[in-house]
Amino acid sequence: MISKIPAEPKATEKSVRLSTLSSRFYPKNEPELDALLSALFAATETSVSDPYGILVPHAGFVYSGKTAAVGYAAISPAFVGTFVLIGPSHAGLETSTSDLIWETPLGNILPDTAFVEALSAQIPVRNDLISAEENSLEVQMPFIRYRFPKARIVPILMGDQSPNGAVRVAQAVISAVNTTGIRPIIIASGDGSHYVPAKIAAEKDLAVLASVRHLDVSVFYDTLFRLRPSMCGYGCIAAMTLICSSLGAKEARVLLYQTSGDATGDLAEVVGYAAMEVV
Repeated sequence: MISKIPAEPKATEKSVRLSTLSSRFYPKNEPELDALLSALFAATETSVSDPYGILVPHAGFVYSGKTAAVGYAAISPAFVGTFVLIGPSHAGLETSTSDLIWETPLGNILPDTAFVEALSAQIPVRNDLISAEENSLEVQMPFIRYRFPKARIVPILMGDQSPNGAVRVAQAVISAVNTTGIRPIIIASGDGSHYVPAKIAAEKDLAVLASVRHLDVSVFYDTLFRLRPSMCGYGCIAAMTLICSSLGAKEARVLLYQTSGDATGDLAEVVGYAAMEVV
């Protein structure tokens, strides 16, 4: 008797993390989203550098989509490997990972279950936490599905953004790399200063990002604590830096910095967005 090939899991099944922000942060309609992403990538002038990792923002596409596309454009569209995606928990939830399939309007993204299993030795699999509404992870998925349709993901929701929290995430990922032999590209999801004048946002955000140029996380945190910009995801940047340095990276470079004021014209109260590559 010939057995049937199992169908792709439907978005109503427990194995799928449903899209919760489509129509708010990005278009829900597939052709509209496809056209928007096509335009965003067509407008980038980034050269493919095959980085160890990138930093990208996580606001609505109308605000930070251009900056995010610049970051993703540094990675060859031929990439079919694994992305380890580290996003901050705005709700302060426990640091966790997930083996869920991820729904997007463009189609589903599969998890790298072998890597997740290895990671779970140090970071718990909490599909319930990953399923909660959280833009830091979800906003990245349409970019990944569009440019890298065969890539797999390992999402990490990072609660503790402290130096110890960054070390914990980095050590867990490095251990999983050694266990599986899988060499992922690391994506840190983070936004810059919030609700300050554009000049102040740019000064503080770029100073903090410049401090991590040589991949010294202690200098990064020292600068962060001294300037105190209202950034989110700084622990994700630190974790990415530690992981990439362990894998052989030498430098972090800012590719583009913008603020929400570039989209709205209001420079009095902005949110900062940066794309950065670690090479």
